[in-house]
Amino acid sequence: MNKVSVLLGLLFLTGVAVAKPAPQFQAELLDGKRTSLQKNLKTGRSLILCFWASWCTPCLQELKEISARLKKDPALPLDMLAINVDTPETSSDVRPTMKLYGFDFPVVMDPRHEIFSKYQSAKSLPFSALVSSQGNIIKTFSGFHEQMMDEVKNEIKL
Repeated sequence: MNKVSVLLGLLFLTGVAVAKPAPQFQAELLDGKRTSLQKNLKTGRSLILCFWASWCTPCLQELKEISARLKKDPALPLDMLAINVDTPETSSDVRPTMKLYGFDFPVVMDPRHEIFSKYQSAKSLPFSALVSSQGNIIKTFSGFHEQMMDEVKNEIKL
């Protein structure tokens, strides 16, 4: 065995995860501006990508929870980027949904699921990916659960 294989084997056995790069993307925001994953990564801060749809009740619960926790704890080194996966048939519901819930975070529009399919092949909602400031996926979350933000805080080592 070569040294790299032995090292990777030891990392696997000790439970240390080898970082996986987050898939890059460029897309249009709800307000019409352009953004990318790279533009949203900031030194010393993690980024949570939240994939959601306006008709998905658990998605809305997750967005409310994360948004509330970020407002309650502004010192938390975490930014949020919501990626909406409504299709063209339901995308007109995004703005009214944002207004109804008082959401003020940036929303990427992904009606053809080009970004979503890079992050999750099953395309189940809600789905979130916690990304380090270096652009690596730290952890993913499928479905909504109330302890998610506690797990996020533990992952970003607070």
